[in-house]
Amino acid sequence: MKYSYDYFKRMSSLPLEQKIAWSEQVILKALKENKNPAVSISWGKDSVVMLDLVRKFCKNTLVLYANTMCEYPETYKYRDEMLKEYYKGINYLETKPIKTFWECVEQYGFPEIRTNAKGKARQPFCCKYLKEKPLMDLEKKLGVDCIFIGLQASESMHRRLLYLRMGEYYWNKTEKRNKCLPLAIWNNKDVWEYVKLNNIPMCSIYKKMDRNGCMFCTGFKSWEKVMSRYNPRLTATIKKKMGQPVLNECYGFGLK
Repeated sequence: MKYSYDYFKRMSSLPLEQKIAWSEQVILKALKENKNPAVSISWGKDSVVMLDLVRKFCKNTLVLYANTMCEYPETYKYRDEMLKEYYKGINYLETKPIKTFWECVEQYGFPEIRTNAKGKARQPFCCKYLKEKPLMDLEKKLGVDCIFIGLQASESMHRRLLYLRMGEYYWNKTEKRNKCLPLAIWNNKDVWEYVKLNNIPMCSIYKKMDRNGCMFCTGFKSWEKVMSRYNPRLTATIKKKMGQPVLNECYGFGLK
């Protein structure tokens, strides 16, 4: 491992001011060592904060968005508003899915948490065709040699182990480019504090949800609870398509 868990705990307990300074040094190192870096944005709070940090040192940085075509309507509205007003003239490109979400469902089934032969979690097929491969293809076409990703190691065990093993800046052998994680030691509290301190507009989805992302995703344990909080009818429709029973009283309406 590159770092010990004790090191991670120590770094993640730093005050925000020191975390910002740490992030800035990580970003500066990546910008210095790469000729054509890019920021991967999801229009979620983490990637927007990361973009704000990167733009302190590189205003014309390339910004790439993997548009899955099934994000929350609030995300698209926020994207349009930010591009028109806050990030006017930004160097920005989007990808489109290779297959639609529903084509992936028809071929592979609904997203679910899967593991490989070694018991390691792997992404559902829809992630590959909706965002990962389109984004990698565009990065290759553009000659991107480093991609900034707004990943927090505290978000999951998988992400924490990735950080401990690879660190905040590393060479990805498969993708043949560097990856930089400027928010690796941050947590949600840090992100919201930074947003407030810097008066960054945020997507209205956070008034209803804790995260943005694909609206139809069933690839995590609490998907039904999360989805029903936003759209009970959509939850019931997907459960019916899965062949699962729908308890009408759980969603507050009757289905015929």
